[in-house]
Amino acid sequence: MGEKDLLSWNAMIACYAQNSRPKEALQLFNLMRNHNVSVQPDEMIFDRAISACSQLGDLKFGLWIETYLSKIGVELDDHLATALVDLYAKCGNIEKAYELFHGLKKKDVVAYSALIFGCGINGKAFEAIRLFREMTTAKIRPNSITYTGILTVYNHAGLVEEGYKCFSSMTEHGLMPSADHYGIMVYLLGRAGRLDKAHGLIKSMPMRPNVGVWGALLLACRLHSNVELGEIAAQHCIEMEPDSSGYCSLLANIYASAERWDDAKRLRKMEETKFDQDTWS
Repeated sequence: MGEKDLLSWNAMIACYAQNSRPKEALQLFNLMRNHNVSVQPDEMIFDRAISACSQLGDLKFGLWIETYLSKIGVELDDHLATALVDLYAKCGNIEKAYELFHGLKKKDVVAYSALIFGCGINGKAFEAIRLFREMTTAKIRPNSITYTGILTVYNHAGLVEEGYKCFSSMTEHGLMPSADHYGIMVYLLGRAGRLDKAHGLIKSMPMRPNVGVWGALLLACRLHSNVELGEIAAQHCIEMEPDSSGYCSLLANIYASAERWDDAKRLRKMEETKFDQDTWS
């Protein structure tokens, strides 16, 4: 391939940024700037670069991009400002995220979702809930990402009934809960001691539960020393990820907390044997 045009750079950086390879996206962005190429980044490329910074939690480089945008006279439109809202929110600077959010000409689901998630992971659960209600009152329909954020908020805050009501409202907005949404709800219910309901929710899933869902139940069983459901969850986890020793370890801890010492010892012996085999293989 000869000299790359702006479209080629954009496509490659977007490909990396959108497929969980943010380091490569930023490496390509830097290559574009520093190697005397004949084209310069446009607003779309800057947006991808800021997204990569958000994924990495690299506030320092994100700040540099914002300063550079101002320096070269690129207008901070709603698209770029929303990307920066996401960056600041994820990196813990909620005040700056709000400043940019309030400056948006039109607040859309992407902007609200970014701020909701940021508030949630930074201990501002009730602020995140307020934003979610504000968004729905404004007739802005939440998407799957919004629900991941707000359900995570309810999970962190331990608000079981509110979280379950929110989860149930997904279908009202034309959304089918994903396995990730189910996983969050399973842990929320399980952590509150409602393990049977959490297991029932798994059995009601319209898709095959993934290891994240069963792992959520296993963690909750560890919290409450529930051997019966812990064994079921661990069995599924081990079947899906047989090379991981963590599930056996969690089940051994459940046995120990229930004073089933022989079972705990047996599992730990199995772990040691597997470790020795992996070491010498």
